[in-house]
Amino acid sequence: MTQALLYMHGFRSSPQSQKAQIIKELCSEAGIEFAAPDLNMPPGAAAEKLSGTFAELSRAHDKVALAGSSLGGFYCAWLAQQTAARAALLNPAVHPWEVVKNYLGEQTIYGTTRTIFVTPEYAAQLQALQTPSFTHPERVFLVLATGDEVLDWNEAAALYNQSPSMVINGGDHGLSGFAEQAPVVMNFLFGSS
Repeated sequence: MTQALLYMHGFRSSPQSQKAQIIKELCSEAGIEFAAPDLNMPPGAAAEKLSGTFAELSRAHDKVALAGSSLGGFYCAWLAQQTAARAALLNPAVHPWEVVKNYLGEQTIYGTTRTIFVTPEYAAQLQALQTPSFTHPERVFLVLATGDEVLDWNEAAALYNQSPSMVINGGDHGLSGFAEQAPVVMNFLFGSS
């Protein structure tokens, strides 16, 4: 059986993020194709790109799982509901349309000299993708850090309380200790069907 993982990075992050690289390495070791498109674009375009990438991976593999961090976790929730694929949400954004209003204009992408221009339309495009619940909550796993300095972990815990979760006491938004949690995430995504 061939398998693939579609990873979604966060706002102003990239496929080169620490979490993406940790998951990519675990995928490589397990013979799982890893895909992480650059999502630094308007949310509507990001959703289209993710749908297309998922469709391509699904044609090539028997099983495709999803993982996403922060805004990528928001996209991941949306795609999980659309596809019923197994998914891992890592400190996911729950109401990003409220947060993005604080980042209008030109924004630098972390660790690069590249920029993205955030327009007021981002908020409406994000609202159109909101996923208040899952048809198959048992297929979605949350990793939440109580010390998240960017998002309130309680919001995701409350919204997706039907899904299994790992709550890290302390920690941070970037999940700096993710190397420890990553094998648990991979086991959830690929250890059972």
